[in-house]
Amino acid sequence: MAELTNETTQLAETVETTELAETAKMTKTRKKPGKPILIAIAAVVVIAVVGVYFYFNYQSANFVKTNNASVQCDMVTMVSKMTGNILSVNVKPGDYVHTGDVLMQIDPSAADSSQIDNSNVRSTINGTVLKTLGTPGQLISAGQTVAYVSQDNDMYVTANIDEKVVNKLKLGQNVDISIDQFGSQKFYGKVTAIGSATLSAFSIVPSTASGTFVKETQYTPVKIQFVQEYDGLLIGANANVSIHIK
Repeated sequence: MAELTNETTQLAETVETTELAETAKMTKTRKKPGKPILIAIAAVVVIAVVGVYFYFNYQSANFVKTNNASVQCDMVTMVSKMTGNILSVNVKPGDYVHTGDVLMQIDPSAADSSQIDNSNVRSTINGTVLKTLGTPGQLISAGQTVAYVSQDNDMYVTANIDEKVVNKLKLGQNVDISIDQFGSQKFYGKVTAIGSATLSAFSIVPSTASGTFVKETQYTPVKIQFVQEYDGLLIGANANVSIHIK
């Protein structure tokens, strides 16, 4: 009986030893594929980092970019030549007008006869009415602005460029433009003017007026003319520009 027990014990130990060996072998087998996977992941990360590095270096070497830009136009203010009550407003924003068109009429009854024609506020340019100021019956003064009219076909983009890269710009450089108003649609232009002063130079209150100095990045306005006419552009619409410097 004792011999049978010893044999059973030895058999159990043998089975247990075999199972442990198999388990160890399986564990070792499962661990082996981990190293190639880690190497592959590391390689992908390295490639991605290198790709990003070369991409940004290529972009900085070939383009000056900013989203600090907007669609603009040259505007002319139309003013009243006399004091009086508005009789009629003959135009609305979006209307196209020609030089000499009557934008607004003012009651001339309070003026002498030699001033009658001054009661008509006329456009001094061909262009589009951007805004009118005043309603019939309102009293306005001589010299008061009553309308804004944009210059005919004179839409452009003003981009405020970081002082650190503005020296890379030259007149005539090509520009890729996107406008938030139109999503992914592409527009094209050329650099036609580079400011000779930063925006802060036109500030009413100097930045050092408080007695403490905080160095801030300065920006120079750059004018980008569209290479062709585009319909429906909103003045003031946000834009992104990519200026080709090579």
